[in-house]
Amino acid sequence: MVSLNSAKDWFRISVTEDQMEAYLELRGDFERDFERDEITIEDLQELFDESNITFGHLDEQINRITENPSLVTFPCLIAAGQPVEHGKDGRVEFFINLQSDLSIEEKENLDFREVMKIPKVTGGEPILKMIPPTDGNSGLNVFGAEVKPQEGKIARVKAGKNTKWASEDTLIATMDGQVSLVDRSIQVLPTYEVNHDVDLRSGNIDFNGSVVIHGDIPSGFTVKAKGDIHVMGLVESAVLEAGGSIFIQKGISAVHKGMVRSGLDVHTKYINQGNVEAGRNIFVEQSILLSQCTARETIFCQRGSIIGGHLSAGQHIYVKDLGNRLEAETNIYLGENKDHLDTLQHLEDRLTELKNTINKLKQLGEKLKKIASIRGELTFSEKDTLLKQEKSLRAATSEYLEVQKQLSEKKEINVDFSQPVFYIHGILYPNSKVNFGKYQKNFLTQSRNVKIKLEGSEIQVSPFH
Repeated sequence: MVSLNSAKDWFRISVTEDQMEAYLELRGDFERDFERDEITIEDLQELFDESNITFGHLDEQINRITENPSLVTFPCLIAAGQPVEHGKDGRVEFFINLQSDLSIEEKENLDFREVMKIPKVTGGEPILKMIPPTDGNSGLNVFGAEVKPQEGKIARVKAGKNTKWASEDTLIATMDGQVSLVDRSIQVLPTYEVNHDVDLRSGNIDFNGSVVIHGDIPSGFTVKAKGDIHVMGLVESAVLEAGGSIFIQKGISAVHKGMVRSGLDVHTKYINQGNVEAGRNIFVEQSILLSQCTARETIFCQRGSIIGGHLSAGQHIYVKDLGNRLEAETNIYLGENKDHLDTLQHLEDRLTELKNTINKLKQLGEKLKKIASIRGELTFSEKDTLLKQEKSLRAATSEYLEVQKQLSEKKEINVDFSQPVFYIHGILYPNSKVNFGKYQKNFLTQSRNVKIKLEGSEIQVSPFH
């Protein structure tokens, strides 16, 4: 039995870095039996006073320590501050369904038929209301000092074409048309409608607004719009380019030709051998087969499979199944997209070729100059060869410097690989490859319900439910 002279002989108080919690710790590394009177509330108060802890004493925990300390696991929490409540960010509340500001949960349960509804308004109709941020509430740390909250950020929305602020917080339409989010501004744009398939009657379409096609877009045609493009049918090997979003009701079947490119999102039922690029997200209701898809942010394919092809996303990919039983090679790129990696490789290969060419040209020039110094002059043919060598060397050197500059600029693009995550809530089949920049993992065995991310310099796979 050890006699306790002072509480601070056997105990000390530590405070967390944010000063919101204080813990009672045993000094040293030893075991001892406690008697009921070995530590009192006065002893603990002495420790509190010495540590300047004036707020948040946990009376129930303090009583347990003084009544029967042998049952307490140390270190134990003895004081807790009052948490700060940070302000909430401002937000935009739409009066119409714009499919532009949905949470992941809503996206997972999104009804594709609802997505295909065109958000139309009439002149004078309200489009959105701005909800202001909140200031939050201060907290107190264990030293009794005020912890100030972070103020919420103001939501930013620009009044675009054919809209105006009716008040400080309400945006209304000034004409009839389709509401579209383009270049971070809300616009009401005229709508060009084709009441049949795109064909020789309509020809290619290039419209300064939004376009609605009540039919299919066959191979070889081009549809461009400053706003959104809505296709009620099928898109084959055609070119679609939208400043806003693209909505395709029946899907994309393109035999590796054509291109679907949007400034914001692409919504489609399925993608079969398609080429798709989205400035924000790609939403696929069913599956993606043998396709090339690039989304700046996220690819959502939770109900179907991704089989074959190359898919790139800057932030996340959600899929049910990756690959198939036939082990079709499927390539996934997170953070850094395939096109960027291919460009880097192409530039590096070209630098190597040019370096070899420059060395060979220099050797040829030195050989000819050596002949001239020995013989006194060159033949007409040798002089012609020297002129061509000097011209080729200047051109190769100039191209080498330009390619070197391009490669340096490409490599300066910094990607935060700690953020991208790949979620598979079904089956991950063998022969699937996942890339995070220069890091690659080839999956040779089947897995189920996993998430994949880069930790340091290693691709980690963990359970996902």
